[in-house]
Amino acid sequence: MIEVYRKLRSALRAHTVAKILVQTISWLGMVYVFRTLDAHAVGVFAIASVAFSYASLMYEGGMLEALVQRHPQSSDERRSVFSLLISMGLVTAILLAALAGAIASLVETPEVEAIIAVMAATLLLTAAGILPHARLIHEMRFARLAVISSAQAVTGSGVMVYLAWSGAGAWSLVWGQVAGTLVRTLLLNLAVPSVYLPTRAFAAAMRYVRTSAVLIADGLLFRWYTSIDVFLLGRWSGTTQLGLFSFGQQVANTPLEKISNVVNDVSLPAYTRLADDRAEAATLMLETMRTHAAVGLPVFWGIASVAATAVPVIFGAQWLPAIFPVIAMAVVAPLRLIGSVETPAMTGIGRPGVLLRTKFIIVPLMTVALVAGAWWGGVRGVSLAWMCAFPPIYLAAFRLPLRAIGLTYAQMFAVARGPLLAAGIMAACVAGLQHWARGQSFLSPPMLLVSLVAVGAVLYPAALWMVDRGAFDLLRRRARLMVSES
Repeated sequence: MIEVYRKLRSALRAHTVAKILVQTISWLGMVYVFRTLDAHAVGVFAIASVAFSYASLMYEGGMLEALVQRHPQSSDERRSVFSLLISMGLVTAILLAALAGAIASLVETPEVEAIIAVMAATLLLTAAGILPHARLIHEMRFARLAVISSAQAVTGSGVMVYLAWSGAGAWSLVWGQVAGTLVRTLLLNLAVPSVYLPTRAFAAAMRYVRTSAVLIADGLLFRWYTSIDVFLLGRWSGTTQLGLFSFGQQVANTPLEKISNVVNDVSLPAYTRLADDRAEAATLMLETMRTHAAVGLPVFWGIASVAATAVPVIFGAQWLPAIFPVIAMAVVAPLRLIGSVETPAMTGIGRPGVLLRTKFIIVPLMTVALVAGAWWGGVRGVSLAWMCAFPPIYLAAFRLPLRAIGLTYAQMFAVARGPLLAAGIMAACVAGLQHWARGQSFLSPPMLLVSLVAVGAVLYPAALWMVDRGAFDLLRRRARLMVSES
């Protein structure tokens, strides 16, 4: 047990330090690209990205987790899995390319077709990287994964920035993703050589498909309620309006995905090792939720509280109409981050069916909310649907994974209450100061932004120290972990 936690802490340290570097590089690249591209180009790429995410789900949303839980041991078994993955990659690439025209017609944006066709080709690269990726996670070799992720981010961001500077428009985002995927797959296979001569003997690999079937179904439902707004806005409001909403999603979701991916990658093998000790698994889930709350709430509510100043200063005045989507998506991001623990926890303890049942609650209700919002309010309506409808719907569904691992709402709220109060105090003070200062003339917008961030950085830990010493100590330990193993 102690060894599991020691490996978890060490892995989290290595992975998080690298992710901070990766996040910094990615954000600098994203800032430049958003200052260069217009909303239409961002909207076009958003449509293609959603189509690609559905096609790649079979590997990254199902097979990867199944292979982490029980990695193939013999060479023949690995060859069978590799052959199946490549076959799946080839079939999904052909299918996505064939559907590119229909998707472009659905959103009435012809240029989407060529972009989807190019991105479809990277499905083969994605498939070729799954087996070594799963091996590295299974063996908890996160330092190597951190290096690979860093190289991917640097390469993708470099290509994206150069092409945006060259005037490539939406294609800068496409080729940046292709370059990053290529580098990632090459480095994964250098770390764990996993390329085999293809075989038609899929029998040994089929059990992983059966294991991953529930996870794939869960991933499809998750993709549905988190991406239907893209197609609705693309169809009813046009790619320019979609681009504004996608900008808000990107600003809020980029840190959300980075933080959750760090912890989820690290914690899945830990939950797998604790599958027979439900009490310890529940303790790990509570500690993870507390960490997510203590880190995520100030980050995302801080973004929401300074958005009116930060968006024009950092990204340019052309994104002023996107301020409200940024605020809306940032407000709900902490809940999505805290709830992201359910996937590694339920998968690791062998209860993936619980994930599916939560989606049976969330999907129909969020579909209605998003369709209504997109039809009557466009970008603002969809943003309001996320901000107002998603929290109660998600909390209602989250009782299922809590109950499955032996936790209650009271325990969840107990670990989140302190960070919630402290982040609320911080956000209210920063937003109030921003409102007052914008009517004054003694601070330029960049200086105002720096001042607001500084005020928030001081207020949150001070407020957390007052309302929840336990969460404050946890945050301090996590910060110390970044520089020391002790």
